[in-house]
Amino acid sequence: MEDQNKVSKKHVWMEFITNPRARRSLIYANVMIFLGQFTGVNAVMYYMSTLMGSIGFDKKRSVFMSLVGGGSLLLGTIPAILYMDKFGRRFWTNFCLPGFFVGLILLGVSYQVPITAPAAKGLYLSGVILYMGFFGSYSTATWVVPTEVYPNHLRSYGMTVSSAALYLWSFIITYNFNEMFEKFTKTGLTLGFYGGIAVLGFIYQIMFVVETRKKTLEEIDDIFSKPTSTLIKLNLKSTGRDLSSLAKGRFKEVANGEHILY
Repeated sequence: MEDQNKVSKKHVWMEFITNPRARRSLIYANVMIFLGQFTGVNAVMYYMSTLMGSIGFDKKRSVFMSLVGGGSLLLGTIPAILYMDKFGRRFWTNFCLPGFFVGLILLGVSYQVPITAPAAKGLYLSGVILYMGFFGSYSTATWVVPTEVYPNHLRSYGMTVSSAALYLWSFIITYNFNEMFEKFTKTGLTLGFYGGIAVLGFIYQIMFVVETRKKTLEEIDDIFSKPTSTLIKLNLKSTGRDLSSLAKGRFKEVANGEHILY
């Protein structure tokens, strides 16, 4: 009986390779987690006091000012808790990612302003607040989405992979932060590396992120059973309709996901 259980579990893990529906959900969930970590949030959080010192705060004030980033991250989760179910996963991620990209732009620009100029601290703190605030809202989706997309019989296995991936990528980006900060330069890291991944991530989301809000397990199974090329076509068509509605000022249609085609 024990040997049979071992064989059975081995076959369950193999489904993530052999079963297209399971494979799509595995890639989908973990790309979301990758975007959440490789846009640098944990590295920035862990080294916040150091970064505050790099723009002119003394050691004591740097520690206190690091609360700005942590507080913004905390406050940013509140809108997600209240409204993500109302507006949906696709709208929420596509709305929040550009928001924290703007924060990264301000951070990158602030490093080009002389430390002695008042604008340096203003730009930097504005960037931190935007970056952390919008990321707080975005990061909730990176936990919610994986719990929804795996097939029922693979959910525990899938979440094991996703949790391991989150901590692995967090370790990689944090462990290498100091060296990357030195090699890339301040602006190169925040705007070039983290910002570049955010831009690529936004393109990925437009093409691949599906809506799972108010979907039954059977409906989610049906979505991920579709070929990836079909999902891309449906997403691009939905995006085109969203842009048309935005141009006409019909924001409610976009927020309510009225143009989602699956």
